[in-house]
Amino acid sequence: MKALFTTTPKKVIFAGVFFFFLVFQSCESPISQPPQKAIVTGVEVNFSAMWDKNPIVFLGDYYKNNPSQMSNAQPEYLQFINLGMIISKLSLIKEDGTTVLLGDGYQWIDFKQGRTRFNYEIPKGNYKSLQFTLGLDYDINHGNPNQWGPEHPLNGNLSGMHWGWSGGYIFQAIDGNYKDSTTDKYSKGLSFHTAGDNLKRNFVVSVSNASGSFSVVDGAISKVLLKYQVDQLFNTIELKKGSVSHSEGVKELQLMDKFLSNLTKYNAFRFSSIP
Repeated sequence: MKALFTTTPKKVIFAGVFFFFLVFQSCESPISQPPQKAIVTGVEVNFSAMWDKNPIVFLGDYYKNNPSQMSNAQPEYLQFINLGMIISKLSLIKEDGTTVLLGDGYQWIDFKQGRTRFNYEIPKGNYKSLQFTLGLDYDINHGNPNQWGPEHPLNGNLSGMHWGWSGGYIFQAIDGNYKDSTTDKYSKGLSFHTAGDNLKRNFVVSVSNASGSFSVVDGAISKVLLKYQVDQLFNTIELKKGSVSHSEGVKELQLMDKFLSNLTKYNAFRFSSIP
């Protein structure tokens, strides 16, 4: 089961959507990997959401937000219900600086449902970095979501990542709970939905291997991994001071800007090849 965003005003639907996530996520059918093309020479790009050194377990344990990174703040404990992203211009960069677009560059990643592995046909060669945009260019963001085929990442019915009432996509959706203490009986909600043309962000992430590159050879598929260190995204974020942003209004935009700034400030994306 999947929550769909409608044309109903956001302030009205948020409570219902969040309640929907809380009650029905456990019975949600897993989203299968997208159809994989039969490729001969190419790359398999894997995405993983991490908290410190461990993959995030959704609706699992609470994760301690590092108090040493917060100014005299007490630790907070986070549990994740949902984490999805819409990205564009997904590309690999060769050692000679040539940019190779992966597919049409668009992708929807759903960490909870395991939609995290994608195959692409690319030329052989040595590659040094991965680049992508969190979000979409204006014309695509405000275009008709029904123009895309049923399996395309930008099909709103597939991802549920389009807000019809705002005429645009959700670039990143994070929903969950938090507590001030592990002994607290009740938790409070957290929800960060990144949307709006001014909040798209561009990233170039270099390969962390000792050689600084990885190779794609004829007749083989090389595997690479982009780790998303979600603990760094929440670095210095005190949820008791603000645990909801839907990217509108002065305070919500300020909070979201700080949130997104952490992605580069604390190197939240880590890229490596898989042996």
